[in-house]
Amino acid sequence: MKILRWLAVSFSMYSKIPMPRFDWREEDMAKSLIFFPLVGVIIGGLLFFVNAVSPFSGLPVAVRIILTLVLPLLVTGGFHTDGFMDTADALHSYAETEKKLEILKDPHVGAFAVIAVVKQLLLCALAITAILLYPQTNRSTLLLLALTFVLSRALSGLTSILMPKAKKDGMLVSETKNGKGATVVVLVIWALVAAGLMVYLHWFYGCVMLAFMAGFTLYYRYKMRKEFGGVTGDTAGWFVTVSETLMALALAVALYIYPLVS
Repeated sequence: MKILRWLAVSFSMYSKIPMPRFDWREEDMAKSLIFFPLVGVIIGGLLFFVNAVSPFSGLPVAVRIILTLVLPLLVTGGFHTDGFMDTADALHSYAETEKKLEILKDPHVGAFAVIAVVKQLLLCALAITAILLYPQTNRSTLLLLALTFVLSRALSGLTSILMPKAKKDGMLVSETKNGKGATVVVLVIWALVAAGLMVYLHWFYGCVMLAFMAGFTLYYRYKMRKEFGGVTGDTAGWFVTVSETLMALALAVALYIYPLVS
């Protein structure tokens, strides 16, 4: 029963998938990150279904590109995009740390947030278009793209737990202050399985995507400590959004350069 509660809390926070309503306990919040990557499994599964399973795979490629862009937003309700936009506003303020943290909490949308999300969506559309139009794209390629949604969430959970926090309160602190050991172990397993499957599906494409992801994770650690003094719930959303876009771009680049290295 506890596991079902943790699952329900995780899906209630990180997706728009309907879940039973009940009073959340502190333990439920602390263990909710265990199932965070499972939301990515659902998103990846839907994207694979749309692009690889008939009759949807027979839709015009332009329709499938738009569906591939929109489905993650529909499943999550734009939860991570909201954090991405708040973080973009704060980063582009070039203010002191305390002011940046205030901007993160500000519900208003700034110009830099709008510019950032437009750029992110265009880059994501560019990557998806390149992948879906690549002549040799097959189910393994689509599975690689699907796995990015799992790996991004596993690493987002790990960075949220293991990295210093910018604030002493908030949802992220509630999720990460108790039960760290078991949650870390499960998230590491999620990450290793996703990474292992990527390399298994195609050693070169998988390794390129993982190299990009490793570099970005190190950059995230440095950038968040420098700009905010640590991570927050909003920066975790920024991490998920940017990492998924980056891995899609890495896959697109790898697809087109592989004949040169083979």
